[in-house]
Amino acid sequence: MTNNINERIIKLRKSKGFTQKYLAEILNISLPTMNHYESGKRIPNSALLAKLAGVVECDPGWLLTGQGSENTQKSFLGDSSMEGFVLVPRYNIEASAGGGSIIHSEQIVDHLAFKADWVHKELGTDPKNLVLVHSMGDSMEPTIRSGDLLLVDRSKSRMKGDGIYLINLDDGLMVKRVEWLLGGSVVIRGDNTTVSREQILPSTDLEKLHILGRVVWVGSKI
Repeated sequence: MTNNINERIIKLRKSKGFTQKYLAEILNISLPTMNHYESGKRIPNSALLAKLAGVVECDPGWLLTGQGSENTQKSFLGDSSMEGFVLVPRYNIEASAGGGSIIHSEQIVDHLAFKADWVHKELGTDPKNLVLVHSMGDSMEPTIRSGDLLLVDRSKSRMKGDGIYLINLDDGLMVKRVEWLLGGSVVIRGDNTTVSREQILPSTDLEKLHILGRVVWVGSKI
């Protein structure tokens, strides 16, 4: 039996294949706080312990005391209705579909559930690579409207073919269609040609372009 609560947290996190950062995001706590819990410098409060037990699918009493059975019949977040789903963090940032938006906050505000099978089969990625952000502006209409929810695959942080990407250019966060040209230059443009002008970035200036991920799904209000 593992004697200390911090050791039990580490054991369960590793058994799920979670990194400290990923588990901290799910629990909506900072990475330093997560590190303090695992090093034994701090002990989670009862509410966080219950949430943690649900995430790693263990008995809360065992997690707290080390007594009894580790296993529990409760599934992800302690709710059997969550079986077969993964939670994707939604960040408090907006990607400009216009001239570019400066990132003021990267706080996780909540998580949205997606079918695990859909993520693996349709998107072909690990759920840990996904984040949600909102679009702002009209330069990507009609493909993406202002306020749309964007699912971004962070594993696609290098261009592999033309597509819609979340990018950082000149300290501005934006969502744009990015296309390669012969010779290594890149075209950055919006789909709404009435308000958006394309920008050609020569191969010598590509270090200014930081690709944060590819937009793989868009959620819109009707």
